[in-house]
Amino acid sequence: MAEEHGKHLVIACGGTGGHFFPTLAIAQAFVALGNRVTLMVAGAHSAEQLEIAAKFGLPAVEVPAVRGPQSVMDALLFPFRFLNCIWKAKSCLKQLRPDVMLGMGSYASVATCLARPSKVPLVLHEGNAFMGKANRMLARRASRIGLSLPLTYPEQCKGAVSRLVGMPLRQALLDAVIAPPQTGFLTSLGLVEGVPTVLVFGGSQGARAINELFTKLAPLLKDRAGHIQFLHLTGTDDNAALQEAYASAGVAASIRRADSQIQHCYQAASLVVCRGGASSLCELALFSKPAIIIPLPSAADDHQTVNARFAESIGGAKCLPQDQATPEAMRSLLVEFLEHPVRAAEMGRKLHQIARPDAANSMAALLAEVAQEAKT
Repeated sequence: MAEEHGKHLVIACGGTGGHFFPTLAIAQAFVALGNRVTLMVAGAHSAEQLEIAAKFGLPAVEVPAVRGPQSVMDALLFPFRFLNCIWKAKSCLKQLRPDVMLGMGSYASVATCLARPSKVPLVLHEGNAFMGKANRMLARRASRIGLSLPLTYPEQCKGAVSRLVGMPLRQALLDAVIAPPQTGFLTSLGLVEGVPTVLVFGGSQGARAINELFTKLAPLLKDRAGHIQFLHLTGTDDNAALQEAYASAGVAASIRRADSQIQHCYQAASLVVCRGGASSLCELALFSKPAIIIPLPSAADDHQTVNARFAESIGGAKCLPQDQATPEAMRSLLVEFLEHPVRAAEMGRKLHQIARPDAANSMAALLAEVAQEAKT
């Protein structure tokens, strides 16, 4: 039985979906090797994530976490709050008795990783080309670091051995990339098959500025009406101004808050305009989609710009900083795309070089390897 003979992995996770959904993929892959997994979930979305873990049949417990201080009072109280988080995580780990631990980054994982028993090896997973603050703090304690993208500054590993494993993605995305596009998807949204289609989204934090940009851009595309159309996921239900802008310009657009099956959007898209999060970048690579990336300026350490510049350096995307993302600049890039479709397709092929559809299995194998080394 896996519970008697397999290794027990504890994953310190939480934070945003960009950290949590790769966690699920890794956990499932590790269980498939005959092992068991417990998630230690922390952060603002822990209640929702505990429910998701339960749906996947993964044991999970909630532990506290605290963000870095935001005020003088926070700074005074932070050491005590942080030590309390570590103490509670230690108590939980004493009962779980893991063979190996995995930290998925973000503030939600730090206290749990620091509470790790000294004999239990720690592995980290880093999604971005610029290592996040949490993983930079923990790197010296790590046995291995699994990377989604090549680090722009490899010295951030601080001597820990790293391995490029890729970004673990949802199975629905992996299945869709080898499946034919969904028949009638565009027509069901009021769009036209065969017309170049631009997928636009800004994620949970960065949609507003992109929505405002395209509201101003739409009137500049009147002369391209009928030759370009948009799948625009806004992250909000307040879309009246954007809908009016597209309609007044005569440009076809399907405008929705979100799409739970975004794989169909990727299949239908000829080009993608989005932020520079690691998960988005790796999804674009999986589907071989050329992209215009507008990094979120407020992202920690400006890591989205580092991601976007990496994609641009291999010829797979255009990086358009938000302070340069004017309606005129975006129109110029879209027209270039329309007039040079072969060049755009080549961008997609170049970006596909970084796709690693077997990332979850590779990360699970790395964890099993570390657990075995610790035993011997």
